Amino acid sequence: MGNQLAGIAPSQILSVESYFSDIHDFEYDKSLGSTRFFKVARAKHREGLVVVKVFAIQDPTLPLTSYKQELEELKIRLHSAQNCLPFQKAAEKASEKAAMLFRQYVRDNLYDRISTRPFLNNTEKRWVAFQILTAVDQAHKSGVRHGDIKTENVMVTSWNWVLLTDFASFKPTYLPEDNPADFNYFFDTSRRRTCYIAPERFVDGGLFATELEYMRDPSTPLVDLNSSQRTGGELKRAMDIFSAGCVIAELFTEGVPLFDLSQLLAYRNGQFFPEQVLNKIEDRSIRELVTQMIHREPEKRLEAEDYLKQQRGNAFPEIFYTFLQPYMAQFAKETFLSADERILVIRKDLGNIIHNLCGHDLPEKAEGEPKENGLVILVSVITSCLQTLKHCDSKLAALELILRLAPRLSVEILLDRITPYLLHFSNDSVPRVRAEALRTLTKVLALVKEVPRNDINIYPEYILPGIAHLAQDDATIVRLAYAENIALLAETALRFLELVQLKNLNMENDPNSEEIDEVTHPNGNYDTELQALHEMVQQKVVTLLSDPENIVKQTLMENGITRLCVFFGRQKANDVLLSHMITFLNDKNDWHLRGAFFDSIVGVAAYVGWQSSSILKPLLQQGLSDAEEFVIVKALNALTCMCQLGLLQKPHVYEFASDIGKFLVLKIRMGKLGK
Repeated sequence: MGNQLAGIAPSQILSVESYFSDIHDFEYDKSLGSTRFFKVARAKHREGLVVVKVFAIQDPTLPLTSYKQELEELKIRLHSAQNCLPFQKAAEKASEKAAMLFRQYVRDNLYDRISTRPFLNNTEKRWVAFQILTAVDQAHKSGVRHGDIKTENVMVTSWNWVLLTDFASFKPTYLPEDNPADFNYFFDTSRRRTCYIAPERFVDGGLFATELEYMRDPSTPLVDLNSSQRTGGELKRAMDIFSAGCVIAELFTEGVPLFDLSQLLAYRNGQFFPEQVLNKIEDRSIRELVTQMIHREPEKRLEAEDYLKQQRGNAFPEIFYTFLQPYMAQFAKETFLSADERILVIRKDLGNIIHNLCGHDLPEKAEGEPKENGLVILVSVITSCLQTLKHCDSKLAALELILRLAPRLSVEILLDRITPYLLHFSNDSVPRVRAEALRTLTKVLALVKEVPRNDINIYPEYILPGIAHLAQDDATIVRLAYAENIALLAETALRFLELVQLKNLNMENDPNSEEIDEVTHPNGNYDTELQALHEMVQQKVVTLLSDPENIVKQTLMENGITRLCVFFGRQKANDVLLSHMITFLNDKNDWHLRGAFFDSIVGVAAYVGWQSSSILKPLLQQGLSDAEEFVIVKALNALTCMCQLGLLQKPHVYEFASDIGKFLVLKIRMGKLGK
């Protein structure tokens, strides 16, 4: 079909939107690009988004029926191929003289995914390469050859499941080596000049029919293959293997292609070899795999199945074969359309997943071994569901999964993949979810022991502003969560700042550091950033200490008020924390809050020092004369601890000795005598 199409395709066709005028099941959404061969659009359907490719018919004698039947047969053959996405429907519109192809829409192809954050790590690249070979193997075992494997035709879902699509049986098998028009027309739809076509597919241009050459536009492809060539024009498996090898190479070179058209033709003639690009592939096993797959002689290339066997335990970990591929395939089935269902299934299976991927249920792995191993593949499934979860239980289950997996994941995964979604959940409509997201975020960040250079400002510029609104949340449960975790958040933020400072000093002292130009006056930066951090945390602490609900104030005191003293330093501990805490004793209706004050005051006083003795004396006296015995006991306990720590001056101690004598005749005497 391919070379026949070349002769009859129009030089110009209508806008793609015009072809949707009388298609009632599909609503035009947006254009996805156009070439002289196809107009491509995204359309809305009741079952989801679809891709529509439109081919304008200029010659009514074109036998489209046979090609439609071929595409239907291809769909049937690939029905059970879970990594293949054939066209689901082919239709002809007599009114507009157009043929239309339909398939499911997937947002990203591999070309786009390679350059999209978060970038694929080495484990994910291996997983994608493994799936590419698996898809080719599935297609070949189904009796299907693709014919146009390239990064644009390898679709990658949000959870890194690979779908090989746009099977091109209607495109020509062979191309003239001396005329690039055919290649440009059929295969260079991206206009990048990148070539993935196997070298044996380029043949002597004299084999092509030439009777229309003098009539055609110079940019129009050669028209037809003679009958003998069409008979011998069947796509071979080795052709797909070469193209797949080029795609895998581009994946591991961060988007650098192996060949453009001129280089491929030179490679065909033995005048070029892409050694420079191949050497960019750091992984030796992958480099050797690609080298074999792009062998110039097709008979030297193995089947996809053979490469999968050859690289088992080498380029591709054993776990890909034994667990990940069969387990992940279930999520590609239509029975798992709901994100909520996926999360609940993973939570149910988590013990088995960790056992298979980690070999045990311990959070720590051997030193030097990649922490996340295959878990990063699972993380991509979880994170792909988070923004579309509908039910509160599912959202809480997802947060539980993140918390259980976090100790086994690398710093990059925690900061780049997990943290953004936790901040997303901090804006959820359900207060329970917002509160749990804050708790999970705090625990996840506490696990980070090193700060990548591109994340040095993650706390002041991203995390703290991202959760700032929670201190004034309408729901008390959310403000409680903030009060419960703000001390640990502050500690972690300070540790991040100190790690960055240490890294800067090390680079300043290392004359060979490539990043030394970026390090300027680290001490000055540290002082400025520390002050800014103090101010950001102080605003939220003051807000929480002034909360209208006493339980929020009490929670803040009971969960790390002493750690906040260390964070702020002696002066601010006195001016900010102690000054606000004193006011809590004025609340005569909440004896729990007054009792919590005396539980917390010892730590604050110990940090501020004996200089606070004159302030503490009236506070303790007020506690000893409180109307609630519970508060009096708390005050006695606080007084005892302060005396033991030497925080009270001796004259004050003598005064308290006479003050507490009266308790010997009260029920509270046991609390006093025990001291």
